[in-house]
Amino acid sequence: MLVSNMFKTLKCSNVIRLRKYLSTIVDRKQDLSMQDEVQFKMNCSPNHYEKFDCCIKNGLTSNAVLSNEWIFKMNFNNLNNGLTLLKRWNPKKMDDLFVLLQMPMTKLVYLTKKTQLESTIVPHGNRVYYFASTFEKNPQEVCYHLMHYKFLFTRNFTTLHHIYQILIENNVDKNDIWKDTWIFMYSIDQIKHRISLTKTPNLTIKPWMLRCKTEVFERTLEIKQENRVVLNKDSTAQYLAKRLKVPEKTIRYISSKYPTTLRVSPTKLKEILDFLLKEGYRPSHILSTPRVFTHSISTLQERLTELRDLGGEPTLTALCKNKTTYQELVNKLIMKSTKGYI
Repeated sequence: MLVSNMFKTLKCSNVIRLRKYLSTIVDRKQDLSMQDEVQFKMNCSPNHYEKFDCCIKNGLTSNAVLSNEWIFKMNFNNLNNGLTLLKRWNPKKMDDLFVLLQMPMTKLVYLTKKTQLESTIVPHGNRVYYFASTFEKNPQEVCYHLMHYKFLFTRNFTTLHHIYQILIENNVDKNDIWKDTWIFMYSIDQIKHRISLTKTPNLTIKPWMLRCKTEVFERTLEIKQENRVVLNKDSTAQYLAKRLKVPEKTIRYISSKYPTTLRVSPTKLKEILDFLLKEGYRPSHILSTPRVFTHSISTLQERLTELRDLGGEPTLTALCKNKTTYQELVNKLIMKSTKGYI
């Protein structure tokens, strides 16, 4: 059955839903044929087609229009005026920016004026294309991101760009920056100062570290420095391999089965290893029970003492039981030890 014949029996809203379905089957970039558009006009209300026609005349593809039902819910004057405003952003294609129509008209008017004023300053002509190019993102994704973090539209561009350059020059991952764009709201002096404090311990910088509270930042530096002392120049896997006297590939294999192993802080790994080896556990015991590293040292110490006092065998498997099964084990040992007294 031809698509045009299918449209004849459908209401406008169903035509839109059908178009969405068909776009998953055929090339998403392919526009509706002229015949389909004529059929759309025949089956839609004058109000809906007027909006559709307005979008097409202003450069939107029919696929973009029919894939976004919110367009048909807009006031016609706001839709028409909004598209006129977006043309002043000099888009490469209207499909890149049309989602900005969802902003209040007063906001769009303000941002259009701002965009025109800074068009010679902002690379690629506007902030949407600047962020899309800088972070290697789709322009529509950038539009939604900027609508959520509105300050990215209004923050002084020279300051914003300077912050980005500082972060990149100090090897901050651009994906981390994109996920934490609040960093652009902080002062350049604070960012530079925080970065300077990470130089001595040679830390990998995350944006949150540059904007968190002072006490959190200082504690982070302290922990990172302690971890670096433990590892020296080794990776966590290399450190464990040396302590447990096995090849690094053995640790890598274990971590593939228990990913949390290599996520435990080096200081905690050292503390637990020191404790277990001192208590007589062999490397083979530890390697066979890697989840021991996910328990706190205090829990392990308490359970070891308790099991020994009750005459039980404090295997690592026993020490690592969950609260319920561990308590069941303790109850059995208590019953066994008091059997002759009851």
